[in-house]
Amino acid sequence: MQVLRKRALRGISLLAGVAALSLLVAACGSSSNNSSGSTSSGGGASTSSSSASSKVKNIAIVTPAKTNDYGWNSQGVDGAKAAAGTVGATVKISSNIGYDKTPTVLRQVALTKPQLIIAHASGFDTAAQRIGQQYKIPTVTYDIPTMKSPGAVSNITTESQQAAYLAGILAAHQSKTGKVGVIISASDSNWFKMAGGYIAGVHSVKPKMPISFAEISSAGYDDAAGGKRVATSMVADGADVILTMGDGASFGYLQAIETAKPGHKVWMIGDIGDMTPIDKNGVFLSSVLWNFAGAYKQFIKEIDNGTFGQQGYDLTLANGGVSLLKTKYIPSSVWSQIKVAQQKIVNGQIQVPNYSKIGQVKAALNG
Repeated sequence: MQVLRKRALRGISLLAGVAALSLLVAACGSSSNNSSGSTSSGGGASTSSSSASSKVKNIAIVTPAKTNDYGWNSQGVDGAKAAAGTVGATVKISSNIGYDKTPTVLRQVALTKPQLIIAHASGFDTAAQRIGQQYKIPTVTYDIPTMKSPGAVSNITTESQQAAYLAGILAAHQSKTGKVGVIISASDSNWFKMAGGYIAGVHSVKPKMPISFAEISSAGYDDAAGGKRVATSMVADGADVILTMGDGASFGYLQAIETAKPGHKVWMIGDIGDMTPIDKNGVFLSSVLWNFAGAYKQFIKEIDNGTFGQQGYDLTLANGGVSLLKTKYIPSSVWSQIKVAQQKIVNGQIQVPNYSKIGQVKAALNG
């Protein structure tokens, strides 16, 4: 498996693009969003007959940034709430903790004695592994498939290139200029795998279609101003459907595409979460979604049957961990082709490339 987000590098603050959208985000964000270092609780009525017998009564999730990002942090919290609801558990959220006090925060969380801790960033892995083993509390990490310890530590990885391939099919059909693009916010191996899947999907429909590629910087995850700058340049170069990978940079991508006036429609395809609630100009075509609920539900089952930490969980098309968002802007004929391709990927008839290096991505761009 290729590693997930190197989120320990995300110390860059949100820049001007986020400032322009901050009021909108605050209005649309989840009510569970918290300021720096704060916590909140949530949960729902059980929908599972096994709730009374489950050992998991309390779940704690710790996120590096605020949970109104329509991406990594919000998806993690939403997944935790969905999983908790199946067994009637409560979710305690510690959000926006950054990375400079991870061991302290995780230790404080462990002392509240939850039955599951979700350390929601690969940058938390080292501290999370130690906490899980020290306090004997099942703890979820990211990134490293070998990071397992029976009863104490398990992990999540992803095959996000599979859903990105479907996004490529969509882009090839939706483009009117005959040129599409992909922007990554940082030198991140998961972004490389998604870019590679997207390129393969585009070329499965139109083998000669040119694809623009750009990177904001080596660690521009939250660089909204950089996202706006790079997206504006790519639109000016003729790309009219752009797969964007960011975190906070995604707000800059959206702003650039919403305000673009090239004389033709420009579309944005997002990643991890759904920015439709703040898309006021009808440019958010789709997104490569990551859904953590299935992983967390599986971990709850493993805690109950005593097998937690024996195996990790990989987000795939087959288990619904990754998917392509269907919106009203996607023609039904194109969606039908996407569903056919999806089934072929699940069945193994289509093998999507899994790249871990930028050199592989650039080679694919050149055919």
